[in-house]
Amino acid sequence: MGREGALDLEAAEFYVRSAVLALGARVLERLLHNLGVGRQDTPRLCARNHLPHKMVSTGVREKILQTILGPVRFARSRYVCRSCGVVEYPGDELLGVEATGFSPGLRRLMTRAGSRESFGEAAEDLHVYAALQVDPKDVERVAESVGRQIDDWMKQTGSAAVLRAGREEAGEKEIPLLYLALDGTGAPMRKSELAGVKGKGPDGRAHTREVKLGCVFTQTTRDEEGNPVRESDSTTYTGAIQTSADFGHRLYAEAVRRGLKRAGRVIVLSDGAEYNHAIAREHFPRDTHIIDFYHASERLSQFVKENTKHPCQGPFHQECYGLLEEGRIEELIERLRRELPPNGKRRREGLKRMEYFAQRVEQMRYGEYRRQGLFIGSGVIEAGCKTLIGKRLKQSGMFWSVAGANAIIAARCCFYSGRFEQFWEDTGS
Repeated sequence: MGREGALDLEAAEFYVRSAVLALGARVLERLLHNLGVGRQDTPRLCARNHLPHKMVSTGVREKILQTILGPVRFARSRYVCRSCGVVEYPGDELLGVEATGFSPGLRRLMTRAGSRESFGEAAEDLHVYAALQVDPKDVERVAESVGRQIDDWMKQTGSAAVLRAGREEAGEKEIPLLYLALDGTGAPMRKSELAGVKGKGPDGRAHTREVKLGCVFTQTTRDEEGNPVRESDSTTYTGAIQTSADFGHRLYAEAVRRGLKRAGRVIVLSDGAEYNHAIAREHFPRDTHIIDFYHASERLSQFVKENTKHPCQGPFHQECYGLLEEGRIEELIERLRRELPPNGKRRREGLKRMEYFAQRVEQMRYGEYRRQGLFIGSGVIEAGCKTLIGKRLKQSGMFWSVAGANAIIAARCCFYSGRFEQFWEDTGS
């Protein structure tokens, strides 16, 4: 109660919630009673590094299971293999709680919270929002464990799609325009994870490992001005800290899963990094590869600033920008060449920088791509790097292991792709 004659509604709310949860926990406990005990219909066999051997029951053991309703007691039969000593609990397998004290429902909440914010904040929010008492370390362990399962599941679904490729049933709808975008961003790592990794600083020391991120989305319409419009809720993500070769296979599998073989046209958007070119050449050789216009314009600005006498945003820069915007790359290269000094360091550096344009002429036909109503910028994947990766992995004071980072990356890719409920349905994790 609050002041005389008044009700402290907030206190009443929390009191009733606690009572309801406690009651629910007791109901759940009754539902689990005798579920994990009793004789099995068929003998339980163990065949771990030996011939099949019948396991024997050694009585009933009780465990405290943490659930979204609170802690509940769960009694289940214990089986032991007398040949190798392994212990199994059929009841745990039945409920999906082998080697864990957390229920599937609570693991789902811990994974969702732990992949969206720091583990400490996740534990606090679970307590405030759901009256769940969990330790930040438990949130970390569960979120990373489920994240690894998500990564395995996403790989399996991608591999299954590749195996099915070309065997789609009649009536499968064709996709007019399928886009693939890829980029990378650094994630801060523990020192032990940086051995042999080259850094970009003057001392050559690395502080991060590159997270390679890819996304797939579709386009079916243009706006009134003829600009391309990304199809709502069509974007899915895949990513990890791994070699470019492995990432290429990962992105290809996701593209196939999303309908690569049914696409009328496929567009690959990237920042022009060499490993992105290699991925495009290996996995999407017949598709249209477009270099992100913003990255290309940055290269042009750097050239004007450091290899000519002209100021950035001056008449010469604007002239070159217009050539780039129209995709007249051969003319742009010749115009840049004429502004180089006759000899010296600036000329050598300028000629080297011009190779970026010379080697990517067909990927920079921006005027033509605009007329075709195509995206020429990789803003979707850049936003993904900031939101999906940076917002979670780059918080102050965070340093990751590769395994831990990849687990959280997988979970966040799954969430942002709208696939988390499907994962849970498929795996019952």
